[in-house]
Amino acid sequence: MSVYRDKRSQFFQYEFQIQRRRFYGSTERNDELEARQVEAEKKHEARAQLERERAEQRAPLTLGRASDRWWNEHGQHLSDRKIKSALDRIGQILGRSTDLHAITDDVVSHLVAERRKDTRRDSTVTERGRAKILTRPITATTVNRTIDLLRRVMRRAKENWNAYLPNEPTWKKHRLKETRRPVREISAAEEQALDAAEDFDYAELRRFAIITGLRRRELLITWPQVDFELATVQVQVKGGTWRTIPLTREAYAMLWRRRGHHPEFVFTTKAQRNWKNWRNPDDRRMKGERHPITYEGFGSHKDRAWQKAGVKARIHDLRHTTGMRTLRRTRNLKVVQELLGHTDIKTTATFYTAATVDDVRQAMEETHGAREVAPAQLVDKGSK
Repeated sequence: MSVYRDKRSQFFQYEFQIQRRRFYGSTERNDELEARQVEAEKKHEARAQLERERAEQRAPLTLGRASDRWWNEHGQHLSDRKIKSALDRIGQILGRSTDLHAITDDVVSHLVAERRKDTRRDSTVTERGRAKILTRPITATTVNRTIDLLRRVMRRAKENWNAYLPNEPTWKKHRLKETRRPVREISAAEEQALDAAEDFDYAELRRFAIITGLRRRELLITWPQVDFELATVQVQVKGGTWRTIPLTREAYAMLWRRRGHHPEFVFTTKAQRNWKNWRNPDDRRMKGERHPITYEGFGSHKDRAWQKAGVKARIHDLRHTTGMRTLRRTRNLKVVQELLGHTDIKTTATFYTAATVDDVRQAMEETHGAREVAPAQLVDKGSK
C-alpha cells in the first residue's frame, strides 16, 4: 500500500517508485480518500518531473541550467546568503542561455569587466531631511569571488555531470590583485564611548560578541543552545556545523540575568513605543515589552548608536577585535583559530598576524634598549 499511517504523524504518508526513483512524503491529509487523491497528484507531478529531466539531458547544458542545478544540489545548503544573488548576476551578464562549453577566457574577461562596474551600498546620509544612500564600487575581492563561483559551477558540471568543456578558462589569470585592508580593532576608549551611546541590551550583545568572537547571525542564540551546568553555548556556525563555545564568567553572568526575559530568545530589548506590522497584524509590540533582537535590528541600532559615539566600524569588526586581542595576549595562532572556528589556520594567519607587530616592537626594545646611547653620540657628524 502506497498510502499508509505513520505513528509519528497525524497525517497519511505516501511512498511510490517510478523508473526506480523513490518518491515519498506527507499527504497532510487525515482522510484516506483525500490522501489517495494527493498521492495521485504526486504521481502525476513525479512523471512530469522525470520527463523534464530526460528532456534536459538531451538539450545542451546552458549556464542557466547548470546554475540552477548547482544551486539545487549544493549551493542552497551553504551558509553564504549572498551566493544566490551572485549566481543571478553572472546569469545577467553572460546570459542564461549561453552554452556552458562556450564560456572561454574571452567570456570570463567580459564578466570581470562588467562586474567591476557594479556598486554596493556604502552608507546613508541625511540631506534636507531626506535619507540618501551612498554607494561605492565593489572590491577586487568580490569580483574574484564571482570568478570563483563560476568556476565552481563549471567544475561540478565537468566532474559530477560529465559535461564536456574543451575550452575551460584559465581561471587564475583573470583574478584581480586584492588589497587587504588592515584588521579593524575596537579600542578600549571606543568601547567606553559605545557604552554611553548604546542601549544597555545592545551594549551587552556587543560585549558578548567581543568575548565569544561569534558572527552577527550566530549571536542570536536561543535558550536550548545554552547549558548553564557546563557553562557552554552550542552555536551553528558558518558552513552549517555546530560548535561548542565556552562561557567566561562575564558571558555567563550576562546570560544568567536574562533568564525569564523571553521564552525562546536570549538577547532581547524593550520596545520604546507601540508598534504594529501592517503587513502582519499579529506582529505587534507594546511599549515596555521585551522582544527578540533581530539581525536587522542589531544593524539599525548600530548605525545610530555608533555614529553618535563617533566610532566608524562594522559589526564584523567585533569579531576581529576578539581575534586581535586573543593573539596579543596568548601569542598562539592555534588558540585564535579554535576560538574563531576557522577550519584552516591559513585563514587565521591571513587576518591576524598583524597583532605580532607588538611582538616585533618588544623584540626591538629588548635588543636595542640593552645599551644606553648618549644624545651626543646621535649627532650627525656631517653637520659639524
